[in-house]
Amino acid sequence: MSVDDTNLMRALRGESTKRVPFWEVWFAMGGLAEYVLGEPIADLADEIAFARCMGWEELRIPVPARRLGSTTAIASDGSSHYVQGGRVNLDDLYAQPDPDWSAAAEAAQERIHVAREEGMVTIAYLPWAFHAVCTALGLGNFGLLAYDDPEYIGAMFDWVEEGTRQAIAEVVIPLGIDVVLIDGDCAFKSGLMTNPRMFRDLVFERTRDTVAALRQAGIIYTLHSDGKADDLLPLLIELGFSAFHGVEAAANDLGDIKRRFGRDITLMGNMDVVFLTHATVAEVRAATERMLTTGMEGGRYVAACNTSPLDYIPYENYLAMVDVIQNL
Repeated sequence: MSVDDTNLMRALRGESTKRVPFWEVWFAMGGLAEYVLGEPIADLADEIAFARCMGWEELRIPVPARRLGSTTAIASDGSSHYVQGGRVNLDDLYAQPDPDWSAAAEAAQERIHVAREEGMVTIAYLPWAFHAVCTALGLGNFGLLAYDDPEYIGAMFDWVEEGTRQAIAEVVIPLGIDVVLIDGDCAFKSGLMTNPRMFRDLVFERTRDTVAALRQAGIIYTLHSDGKADDLLPLLIELGFSAFHGVEAAANDLGDIKRRFGRDITLMGNMDVVFLTHATVAEVRAATERMLTTGMEGGRYVAACNTSPLDYIPYENYLAMVDVIQNL
């Protein structure tokens, strides 16, 4: 099967599929591969074998970019959270060397070659300025500086986006990577992290300029965000995004989002990782079937958790979800 004929690529293009594709955009269940395969992943062949067991049709291609970095801490319930940062010195930022794009392209070629032979979709993950800047500064600092020093925030946004454009120009397009996933957390469960007008002022033109080369090259681009998607999805559709990952169940009704936006953008995700942690196997199977039945209505749906599943999820629960996705 060619890459273009995979269910994943067809769903991302808005075409009909033989079954609901499954792309776990974030995945951090480090022990599951050994549980499934009987041994830990040791090489690319093992990685592909595990992907086949899960029903995944994609292979991630590491592509470096300009990254501000952030700090996380583990809460008492085991969940990971960003920790408040502080102001970043722009001179220090500008002094950072860019990644070695040529070396990155050379290093990626073998994975891409194998992916092509296996008929797997190649995907690069790249940063988005809103998420990168907000998590580096901390949301409180970001909010204050957006009002008190908008030029500073704009300079940081530009630094991130210019680096992402370089990664696209130097690595993604020359290597013919199939899909770009932009990491873009920007919403709470109640709505965007800033008022919609400020949000648009910050991200629209910068993002338009970043994705222009992808659109011209015919490369699919998608975005991930947690939180309520009502105000985000119209902007993504206007910018030509093919898909949106997240559709967090605690913040969005999948059926409602499908009815309002599902004709114009492929939706991915919606399975709640907290639910997977506490539910019974029977409850997981029933919830997965409901999610798929709702998501597949009219097409343009990819099954996934709304965020990264971690090893605190019982393996039998996660694999029950996988089994329903593969066999419904």
